[in-house]
Amino acid sequence: MGRLHPITAHILQVKRSGTRPRHDIAFPSPLKSMPSCKPRRPGCEPDMKELILGIVKTGLPLSVVTSMFAQGLTIVPSQLALFKERPWLMLRSLVVVLLIVPIAGLLIILLLKPSAAVAIGLAILLASPAAPLMLLKVPQKGGSLAYMASLHLSLALLAILTVPITLQLLSKALGFRVEVGVFPVARVVVMTIILPVCLGTVVRYLFPKAAGAVGSVLARLSGIALLISVLLVVVMTYGLLIKMDLWSYLVMAIVVSVSIAIGHWLGPPCAEEQTTLAIESAARHPGLAMTIAALNFSPQKALPVLIPYLIVFVVITTIYLEWRHYQLATERSAHTSS
Repeated sequence: MGRLHPITAHILQVKRSGTRPRHDIAFPSPLKSMPSCKPRRPGCEPDMKELILGIVKTGLPLSVVTSMFAQGLTIVPSQLALFKERPWLMLRSLVVVLLIVPIAGLLIILLLKPSAAVAIGLAILLASPAAPLMLLKVPQKGGSLAYMASLHLSLALLAILTVPITLQLLSKALGFRVEVGVFPVARVVVMTIILPVCLGTVVRYLFPKAAGAVGSVLARLSGIALLISVLLVVVMTYGLLIKMDLWSYLVMAIVVSVSIAIGHWLGPPCAEEQTTLAIESAARHPGLAMTIAALNFSPQKALPVLIPYLIVFVVITTIYLEWRHYQLATERSAHTSS
């Protein structure tokens, strides 16, 4: 297999690499739930699965990076100075996301005792904060863009150190071995969050009028491309959703719900910032998690946990964001009428 984008090379690898995984963890294989690929004869058209895979390999990373660049075009550089203006808020927020939420997730895993595959997958996800698309989604539903941008970029920068440390502590508590270096983590967070957002912010600073016009178009186009890519991934891996047992889904749902509740209850008094911290507390970086899992367990053994978790996360956070959006709209309406 040729050299691919650092995220999709791990998420969308459908052939075995030929190397033995370093740990023997009993993950179900997603390949059994997908139709086998027949060798293509010369002159024959590629089959549908190969065509979908090619589209996803190109569209998924491009849409993520473009979305982050488009979001950067909406950020005024002064909005990133929240650490200087409200240092205690930022420090408290980092403690919630990087310390309290992983501890709560660990306690849930120890209490409910899911399968080894689910426990390890959740541990890797709990150690991988700063999901790229939250920076795009949350402000649209009433979150604070300035707070989200400052917190998100802070988490991305700190991930280079916090991810290995958190993962080592969780692995010891749950009894499995995992190794992750600084370079793989830095590569993912820089390429998917830091670089495109900072580049968009610089463009906004230099060309504010053009950035406003281009940003909305890019955001719309990248959103459509991302939605198509995600739907194609779900179609290709639908067997994983069926094979996952209900207890595992319940554990994942509890972890996501508790993470949201922690961020909501410990968030600032401002309703927009409260919503922002709630979602940021539950959001996890799928590309970073897949990189860690693939380096230690191979992507064939990591996909069965990651894909169902992402579905659960999207469903629960969408419900929460819609509830908060309705609540905030109701409060504003009542305040205006009074």
